[in-house]
Amino acid sequence: MERARFCHLTVDSIEKEAYVWHEADWQFSDEWHAHEMGQLIYVEKGVQYLHTADRIYLLPTHHCAWVPPGLLHRTSAPVNPVYLRCIFFSKSGTDPFFQDLKIFHTSPVLREMILFTQQWSRLQDFDPLEADFLKALSGILPFTFQSSLPLVLPVPQNPRIRTMIDYLTEHYFQELKIPEVAARFNLSARTMERLFKQDLGITVAGYIKLFKIIKAAELLSNPGENVKSVAIQVGYDSVSTFSNTFFKVLGIRPQELIPT
Repeated sequence: MERARFCHLTVDSIEKEAYVWHEADWQFSDEWHAHEMGQLIYVEKGVQYLHTADRIYLLPTHHCAWVPPGLLHRTSAPVNPVYLRCIFFSKSGTDPFFQDLKIFHTSPVLREMILFTQQWSRLQDFDPLEADFLKALSGILPFTFQSSLPLVLPVPQNPRIRTMIDYLTEHYFQELKIPEVAARFNLSARTMERLFKQDLGITVAGYIKLFKIIKAAELLSNPGENVKSVAIQVGYDSVSTFSNTFFKVLGIRPQELIPT
């Protein structure tokens, strides 16, 4: 493994209050890790998944994530390359914004500030202008943040549920009938629903719908995709039904996630 290519192996050794790392072809590692520094991620191109012990978060193109210090996580991407612009902070504020992992829209002013930090990418020496600028950027994060996007899937803890979810996610684009799926695992539909609710706090149909919408959000970040094409790929015959379901789940319309 090339040590310099994986930020989680090196970033905590940087003796600065804030550190910029932009990478046009981010190399993902399957290793679980945590940073002593908090991490702001902006996806310039592609999509990224952030995995924690009990959640999977999707970070689409032109959106941001905040990863608080000390949170154990790993990352992945369905398609490469992924262009990430990251800024690490050894000191984050006391505002509730900094306490939890969150996915959120990037305001125009925040995006411009992140792009401006390109000049300091992987600079290990102290630069007073960089220090002042990044302190200001950290300070505006709670004020530009409006709400988290619910682009998150619960992770099953029960091995039986993991097996069922593997099947559901492999066939999500088909019309899945819950009694038939349950029968594949020698269960009644009622028992399968009970197990899902106990482990994930969500119904089987609710999980399938959420997975489809998050998969759609991922696909919408791909160059050249459109709402109709993505609706069909995730199993919707009607674009209006897809758009309305998308809005009910995420609070935004699918076209809002198409990069411009």
